Amino acid sequence: MQVRGHLQPREGRLLLVLDERLTGHDTFLSAVVRLETPKPATDVRVRILTFDDVTVLSPLDVLALEGKACGEWSGTLLLPHGARPPGIPDDFARAAAEAGIDTGAWSPAEARQLLTYLGEASGPVRTERIHAIVDALARPA
Repeated sequence: MQVRGHLQPREGRLLLVLDERLTGHDTFLSAVVRLETPKPATDVRVRILTFDDVTVLSPLDVLALEGKACGEWSGTLLLPHGARPPGIPDDFARAAAEAGIDTGAWSPAEARQLLTYLGEASGPVRTERIHAIVDALARPA
C-alpha cells in the first residue's frame, strides 16, 4: 500500500505521520514501511497506531530513522495482514435480528461506519445508539 506523510519528532524519536488516516486495517500491529524518500531507501519495522483522526507509524527500532531530517516521506506499507472484516457486537446483532435487519447485506464501508459510531459509546449512550441505528435501518426506504 502506497503511503506518504511527514516525520514528526516526539519524545526524542521520529514518528512517521501519514497524510491520510488508514481505515479498515488493524492497528497496534507491526508492519514494515519501505521508505523511498527521504533517500537512501530503507525498510523500517513499525507499529501501526490509528487514532480518531490520524495514523502514526512508530518505528520499533529507535535508531531506524537516525540521521533523517524532519520533512516529508513516502513509501510502501507492507502489511502482514489484510483489511479486517467488521465484527458485529452481540448486543447489536440481537437487536438487529429482532428487527429483521440483515447485517450481512451491508457493504464493509457501511458496516465500519455504523459499528464505529456504535463502538464509540458505552452504557446508556450505547443502548440509545443501538436503538437509533435499528430504528433507522428498520424504516422502509
